[in-house]
Amino acid sequence: MKTFNMKSKAIMVSFIALFAITFALSTVVAQGFVDITDVEFNGISMSLDNVVNAVAIDASESVPVEVKFNSLTDIEDVRVKVYIEGFKNDIEDETSRFHVLGIGNKYVKRFTLKMPSTEDFDDLSDDVTLLVRFSAKGETSFEETYALKVQRNLHSLNLLSIDLSDVVVAGNSVAVDVVIENNGYDRLDNVYVKASIPGLGVSRKVYAGDLAPTIDGFDDDINDAVVKRVYLTIPNNAAPGNYEIEVEAYNYDASITALGRVVIEDVQGGVLPSSTSKTISPGQESTFDLVLINPSNRMVVYNIMPEETKGVLVEISDPVVAVGADSSRTVQVKVRATENADEGTYIVTVNANTDTGVTKQVSFSVSVEEPSKVGITGNAMGTNNTVVLTVVLVIIFAVLLIVLIVLLSKRPAETEEFGETNYY
Repeated sequence: MKTFNMKSKAIMVSFIALFAITFALSTVVAQGFVDITDVEFNGISMSLDNVVNAVAIDASESVPVEVKFNSLTDIEDVRVKVYIEGFKNDIEDETSRFHVLGIGNKYVKRFTLKMPSTEDFDDLSDDVTLLVRFSAKGETSFEETYALKVQRNLHSLNLLSIDLSDVVVAGNSVAVDVVIENNGYDRLDNVYVKASIPGLGVSRKVYAGDLAPTIDGFDDDINDAVVKRVYLTIPNNAAPGNYEIEVEAYNYDASITALGRVVIEDVQGGVLPSSTSKTISPGQESTFDLVLINPSNRMVVYNIMPEETKGVLVEISDPVVAVGADSSRTVQVKVRATENADEGTYIVTVNANTDTGVTKQVSFSVSVEEPSKVGITGNAMGTNNTVVLTVVLVIIFAVLLIVLIVLLSKRPAETEEFGETNYY
């Protein structure tokens, strides 16, 4: 009876051993052409450190990964890839092709994974899966999975958007609209937003308040994001061009900076002459009207300066003119020909300099001719017309006087009439 029991036990042990060997072989086959012995994530061994649930890691961190395995056969063109799915940006790293030689040889492949950024999480933490994939030429690919838990950084700010006008006129203000979010793990108190243009020395900050890490559905005053507007005033003398604008959100624990660009243009004012050509005689003058237009929303100061022109004298009625926002002013430019000015055409140039340093030029054409040749456009012609009219009137008066004298000299003598004498 004992002998029978001993034989039964031997048979059962053999059966168990055979089952174990069969299971081990099936496991090897299931694993494919290599046997993964360990995956070490950020220094934590998945096999040796008794990882029960998941390995915790902070967002945005660059994490080293080591994959250790043994060869089960000779195989060519092997690749190992580690990756995490489910995020906007690819989180992956991969080896180049290599050969696995022999049976039982040990291999180690090292990788670096950049964890998803803290703003990629809607919740304070997220469960993700690390995948380790093996592929080879002519072999069926296989992969293993490992649980990870990625959590937000303790303190973190994010600039969700920055909106501002691409072009602004010197002297005006530009509004910078900023959306700030707390995407950290803890509450952030006393957050500020600062906008600046370093190239112009312009800067301003506003208070954004306290930001919670998540939205409170029961209290509208507790939110994880806020919109703030910062006004920057561009100096009147800012040179036109492209400028870098810097936006920073910060508090005692965290800060973030973003850069943008803004184009600054000079005031698009206008300098328009009412007429551009006139004719005068030597010693006479004429006046041109110069209209200064300011379409901007700030006052512009013009400095009117004529250039020297030989033969004519130029005088500006108002050399310095302040033109209000969205308005215009008229300045008179008086041009006088000298007594000994030669006949011909003279070009008079007037410069209108703005307070931002931009110069606009206007040119006038002045023809100098002798009085008998002056056209109807000059003041001299008006003077000549008066003289001619006076001469004509004098001649007419003289003619009338002569006619009157002639008529008086030819008046007939009166006939003497005698009455009849009556003697009776």
